[in-house]
Amino acid sequence: MNTKTVVLVGVPWSVHELNNAIRDAATVGASLLVVDTPESLAQLGEQTAVQTRTVKALDPLLIADCVRDTEPATVLAITEFCMELAAAVREQLGIPGTPSAVEARVLDKAQTREVLHEHGLTQVGFHRTSLLSPEDLLGDLEPPVVVKPRSFSGSHGVTFVADRSELARVFEPYDLAESNRDDRDTRVPHLAGDHRTHEVIVEEYVPGPEISAEGLVVDGRLTLFTLTDKFNTGMPYFEEVGQMVPSRYTQERTAQVEEYLQAVVSALGFVTSPMHAEIKLLDDRIELVEIHTRYAGGRMVELLESAYEMRPYEVYFDAMLNGRTPSRPSLTGDHYGVGFFTGRTDAPLTWPSYAFPHPEAVVSIDLDRRRAPKVFAYEGLRIRWWFAGHALFAAKDHAAVHENISFLLDNTPGQSGSGS
Repeated sequence: MNTKTVVLVGVPWSVHELNNAIRDAATVGASLLVVDTPESLAQLGEQTAVQTRTVKALDPLLIADCVRDTEPATVLAITEFCMELAAAVREQLGIPGTPSAVEARVLDKAQTREVLHEHGLTQVGFHRTSLLSPEDLLGDLEPPVVVKPRSFSGSHGVTFVADRSELARVFEPYDLAESNRDDRDTRVPHLAGDHRTHEVIVEEYVPGPEISAEGLVVDGRLTLFTLTDKFNTGMPYFEEVGQMVPSRYTQERTAQVEEYLQAVVSALGFVTSPMHAEIKLLDDRIELVEIHTRYAGGRMVELLESAYEMRPYEVYFDAMLNGRTPSRPSLTGDHYGVGFFTGRTDAPLTWPSYAFPHPEAVVSIDLDRRRAPKVFAYEGLRIRWWFAGHALFAAKDHAAVHENISFLLDNTPGQSGSGS
C-alpha cells in the first residue's frame, strides 16, 4: 500500500496531540508532513519524529508551493489559528474539504452569531464593536452581557459585565495601542476570519449550565461522540479548570443536542471536519456559545481515547482520505476527566493542597513548578492564566471524578468558583 501524505499546517500548541495524530495517520496508511516557520518548528524538539518543511511566512501560496511536489492527499490543521489557512492551501491545490470562507465565519464569533440569527438558531442579542470606541461598547444592549474577542479561544479576554459600573473591567487586560499596531504577530496567519484583539463581540448573558460537545462532520453530516461537563472559575472571567466525559446530561439531552448542532453545522457550511461546540442548556432550548472545526484542547483527545473505544484523529483522517463516516463510539465503562493546575502568568505557581477527595480515582499527575508560561500576551491582550500541569482521573462513579476536578477548582489560587 502506498503511503499517502497528509500535510499538517501549523505546529499544535500541545505536542502530545501531534504524537497522537502521527500514530493515527500511520493506522490509515498516511504520514504527516508538518509545515510552519522555522521558529515554530523549533518547538518540536527531538522527541517528535515527524517530517517537516519550513516556510518563511504562514501564507497559503507559499505553503502550497512548498508541498506541491509531495502530491498531498489532503491538507489539515489541528491548531486553532491555522484552520482557515489549511483550507486556503487546500483550495490552492484543488483538494476538497471545508472551504476557507466557512472556516473564516467559524473563527469569527460575530459572523457565527449572524448566521445563527439568520437561520433561527439563536435568541441571543449581540453587538460587534471595537474597544477603541468605548462609547459604543454596548450598542443597544444592556447588562448583564459577556464581552469576548471575535477571533480568540481558551476564554482569554472573556469578561462578564453585570452592570454599567463594571465596564472598566473589560479593558483591564488590554494594551490598546499594542492591539492596533500595523505589524502583526507572525506566529499565526492573518486571513479573513482573523480579527484584532480589540475587535469584540458583546452578547446578552445566558444563564444555565454550560457543557461542550465533540463530534465529526463528514460530508455535512454530524456524528456526535460525546457531551462533556465543563469546569471554570465562573464570573467574571470563566477561566477553564477541567472537563470530564461523559456528561451527566448525556442521557436526557443527547438527542436534542445532536439535532441542534446538526442544524448549526449545516447553516455554517461544515463539509468534513471535527466539531467542538460549547453550548448552554436551557429548559426550552439550546444556545450555542461558540463552535470550532477542530477537537477541543485541554487533553480532550486523550479523554475520548480513554472513555470511548475510538481514536479521534484516526476517524478524522479516515474521513478526509476515504470519505468514511464513523459510527457512534462505545463507552469503555468508566468516567474520565482532567483537571488543570491553573497558574497566574504574573506570579509563581503555588498550590495549597493535593488532598484529593477521591485519591483512588487519580490516574496520573503531571506538574512541574519550574515550568513557565509560553505566552504572556498576544497583540495587546494580556494572557492572565495558563495550565502549569494537569491531573487525569477515572472512576466508575461520575461523582468521584467530578469531585476531584471540583477540588482543583476550589484550590485554584485567587479563585472561588465551583464546577459547572
